[in-house]
Amino acid sequence: MNKKQLQVFVVGVTLVAFNVGATTVAHGESFTVTKVANSKSTDKAVTLSKTTDTTATISKAAAAKTDTGSTVETKGTTPNIRVLLGSRKSSTTVSSEVPFTIVNESGKKVGTVKANMPTILSIKGSTIYVNGEAIDKGVTIKPSKNTSPFMLQNKPYRGALKVSAAGSTGAMMLVNEVPLEDYLYGVVPQEVIPSWPAPALEAQAVAARTYALYTMETNKNKPYDVKPTTESQMYAGAGGEYASTTAAVNKTKGMVMLYNQKPINALFHSNGGGYTEDSVNVWGTVLPYLKGVKDYSKGSGSTDWTVTISKQKMEEYLSAAGKGVGTLKSIQLTPLGSPPMTTADRGVSGRIKQATFIGSAGKVTVNGDALRSMFGLKSTLFDFYVNANPNNSGAKSTSSAESKETAQGTTSASKVETYKPGKVYHTFTNKNDTIYIVGHGWGHGLGLSQWGAATMAKEAKSTDTNYYQTILKHYYSGISISKLY
Repeated sequence: MNKKQLQVFVVGVTLVAFNVGATTVAHGESFTVTKVANSKSTDKAVTLSKTTDTTATISKAAAAKTDTGSTVETKGTTPNIRVLLGSRKSSTTVSSEVPFTIVNESGKKVGTVKANMPTILSIKGSTIYVNGEAIDKGVTIKPSKNTSPFMLQNKPYRGALKVSAAGSTGAMMLVNEVPLEDYLYGVVPQEVIPSWPAPALEAQAVAARTYALYTMETNKNKPYDVKPTTESQMYAGAGGEYASTTAAVNKTKGMVMLYNQKPINALFHSNGGGYTEDSVNVWGTVLPYLKGVKDYSKGSGSTDWTVTISKQKMEEYLSAAGKGVGTLKSIQLTPLGSPPMTTADRGVSGRIKQATFIGSAGKVTVNGDALRSMFGLKSTLFDFYVNANPNNSGAKSTSSAESKETAQGTTSASKVETYKPGKVYHTFTNKNDTIYIVGHGWGHGLGLSQWGAATMAKEAKSTDTNYYQTILKHYYSGISISKLY
């Protein structure tokens, strides 16, 4: 192809790989925010709505990987991270407020596009086309100014866009190649509430940076490093940035958590519910820096919660999951006590490792993750209370005619006892039994508790400008914090 300016033939194709747009639920708190993008992101401020579901969880597969012991080489400069924005077989458009260049797979410049000119990207076979012209099996879009984002379906992203064939699938992968610090600008405000105290934002910035570097090393031989979802960590590009979180990223630039001089697998979650967990008790992997510690979370709706379910509905859920035992008789499970706990069926925090359900057709043992998914719970740190509600200790019993509106629908409640602390309520009595699932926290419980960090940050003295390190060293055991670049 000649190095002539690429001409635009078609505009207006929809990209369906993103989810930005309505009400935000950030770690148990619902909020809606409209803001102006950080002026550092673009030459012109862009008004956008911040609306992503940000329950901060890292996938089991990602967390369970063994620490390879590899060291990330940064050579004193900010490394680039590769973010998979999506894969698609149909065409899409890209543009920028400044001119951008088209670079082929070998790094050769093959064209230039004027500012604000929508350009069509498509794929045929394993070849990427730009405005209908075959270029190569891979194409990179680079704005002429590093401070100017490219626009992918009206969403701004810093860095460059690499488009390549996704194997033999007939789809093209859209990968945002962006400096790590710029990437963090779009991550941190999706993982925390931007109005939290600065030390909490700074702790999250270091955790997100460390997790990114660890994952970059793990995935260095793959076509991308991370996804923009909770499978990795939330990322909204330049359109999701906030001044407070950008300041936190800037203040901690290059700061990384290390164990044995290597970046750690810096897992984090929304709310520890009073105590975090040992990694071995959650996903079977021993990571010495992920140990259970006291958590200081005070997040409304996420620190303590209750789900009410009928006995009949519980039996239905067990059967639907292939765990049916007929008519339920009892649950074998150590009652939830004060941490640290040392029983075989619970982790150090009290999170359930397994529980056994006994019924008329036999018994079945279910692990904590399966129970959380089955009953739609926020964490595995909970206990079952049959016909007794610990939240109403000392209250009068309710009659079986009462109807309760619950997270599992409306159920006909049986007689509810006056709760007595220390008594175990794991035995079923009749078909109208009501079970109160009383739990704590939100997420897997490993590493940094975001709501706990927010609570700790409120106690920071104004003279302690690096209190974020105190937070991180509390939640990650035996680490050091160093500046890599």
